[in-house]
Amino acid sequence: MAITIQQDPTSPNIVNSDLLYVCTSTKTSEAQMQFVCDVKDDLNNLVQRIKQQPSPNNNAVFNLGQIMTGYFDGQDNTWGITLATRQTNTAEQYKVFFGEEYASSVSSSVELYDGIQNATTGSPELSGSNYYLMLNGQLNELQLNNWNWQSGSKLDYETPSDNNTFTHQNGLTAFDTSSITETDYHTIAFLNGNVIGENYDVSNAQDVYVMEVSFYEEDGTLIRTDEYYNLNPRTGNSDLWSDVFTTQDQYTKVVYFPAGPANFEGAAQDMPAGTAYYDCVFKGQNASRGINDNAIWGQYRFNIQDCSGFTPQRFAWKNQYGVWDYFNFTKANNRSASVQRKEYTQTFVDYSPNSFPVSYDKTRRGRVNHYNEVTKQRVANTDWLTQTEADNLREIFFSANVYYYDLNNGWVPIVVTTANITERTNDLSQKVFQYQMAYEYAVGQRPRQ
Repeated sequence: MAITIQQDPTSPNIVNSDLLYVCTSTKTSEAQMQFVCDVKDDLNNLVQRIKQQPSPNNNAVFNLGQIMTGYFDGQDNTWGITLATRQTNTAEQYKVFFGEEYASSVSSSVELYDGIQNATTGSPELSGSNYYLMLNGQLNELQLNNWNWQSGSKLDYETPSDNNTFTHQNGLTAFDTSSITETDYHTIAFLNGNVIGENYDVSNAQDVYVMEVSFYEEDGTLIRTDEYYNLNPRTGNSDLWSDVFTTQDQYTKVVYFPAGPANFEGAAQDMPAGTAYYDCVFKGQNASRGINDNAIWGQYRFNIQDCSGFTPQRFAWKNQYGVWDYFNFTKANNRSASVQRKEYTQTFVDYSPNSFPVSYDKTRRGRVNHYNEVTKQRVANTDWLTQTEADNLREIFFSANVYYYDLNNGWVPIVVTTANITERTNDLSQKVFQYQMAYEYAVGQRPRQ
């Protein structure tokens, strides 16, 4: 074999990381030798070709993290969904192939070889995986294992439709419990189906079949349970995974579920009166094509906030996995605006009159504003937070993609400008925190001219 792949990333992975491929070759002594790496999309279209000369150790290290990042050109604005919705911009599926090029002498033309046979010309064909699924998220180095995202924290393969019993917490969020008002939107995303990078296999899947939403009174009395089936890639909720696994594509491998009262209302399943809290439980399928109550992919609780007389500020931000997390800032908020002005001093005399004699015009004298740019600033404050809540919420300050829900304009992009933390410690050394966040609208008002 001409090329050997010594290292490649796991799948799924996080694209805004170092995605390392290390290759060696038996042809590094050939004239003008270079390693060739082809990156192709899910339809086998070539999106990037990279070449690299052998290192002094006769190998090549390709870092495709920053290259793949450039092909995420949008985002999934799924805040208002009313059913389980497949992703379009959260994840991309790539194929990576390696080959080599070299010549018979330093002056002759180079030939491209497939990297598999010692002397077979053609496009690069050697690959370490059938595909690599990348989420458009961001992890720090301490969260990685040998350069890779430890995806096992959010991914477990279970045998679909086998009535097996398991309990996981695999939603792409850190918030197991949230506070929410009766008019809020919310979503929860899951990796879905076969995402490892192997050939599609009926026995390997994270088959998130259904979300059950159970509404409860304050004393724990069950009011009602609604079901939201995941038809990605199913065509109906009676399909077994074995019926549809070969039809899965990259768009069905991350699925968003509606999880807020406003989402339920949009689905014509309003939250019932008297609800104090509700649970969203994500379950698998049994062999009888129904719900397997013993197969739990995740369970999340939402406590209804009473904000009588005060409207909390709700924010959504791209979390470390590249999907949306949400939080309400429930304490006092401040609003202000700054104006940047540009002016000139107009001369008293009109030097280009269209009539004679030159008129005496008092309105021409003095300073004239010709450009006023208004920037709105706001400050939001949380209630007192536990250590877990504070740790989870801190990610909003790191995210480059944050939105605020404006009652008049819907979800509006914002820029977080400052964040302050107040910490209190009681006699038992139990800590509580309060965040204060200053932000500006990313899109300001049009300048006044």
